[in-house]
Amino acid sequence: MEDYLPFNWDWVRVVVVYSLTVFACATAILIPLLKLLRSPRLDRLPTWLRWVLVFPTAFLVGQISETLSQILFVAIEVTINHHLTFKPGFECLTWQAFSPIFFVIGGMKMAPSQRFGVFVALGGLKVTVAIINIYNIVNFTNCGGEWDRLDPILKSPLWWNAPVYVLCIVLLLVFGVYFAARLPRGKAATPLA
Repeated sequence: MEDYLPFNWDWVRVVVVYSLTVFACATAILIPLLKLLRSPRLDRLPTWLRWVLVFPTAFLVGQISETLSQILFVAIEVTINHHLTFKPGFECLTWQAFSPIFFVIGGMKMAPSQRFGVFVALGGLKVTVAIINIYNIVNFTNCGGEWDRLDPILKSPLWWNAPVYVLCIVLLLVFGVYFAARLPRGKAATPLA
């Protein structure tokens, strides 16, 4: 396999169209599944257990969103193209932009209170990872590396990965602003336990 992929608008277009199609289908499946984390069901659990399960639930929901997206992508692309042609670009979008949203939502739904604080913690974790990845790409290119080079883990080009990391940060910040705007005003903070 080559270690380079030069910038190509057709590759970008195809990856974006397939990704949006898969993410729309996956979201349509995931949103009803998230209803399993509704308050009436979770209210039966002790508060301490719900706090303990915040991170494992976030991880599980994020993992389910990744797996479901991968299965749908492979099914759609193999049906249409009869082989996988641009999986690396899709995987980068899945791991760095789509899954973090469901990671954060899963943790927030499990938290018995202080959901905005949970958002800040879990979203902050994902934003920190994205910032570190952007730093690594910029550092690599400043030291003579090429933007066309493939990431050793994601197997997608750095010119693709950098905007995807920025997209992750923007999506999480927009989600946070939206969530913060929906918080009731003037109420006392809910205790942690």
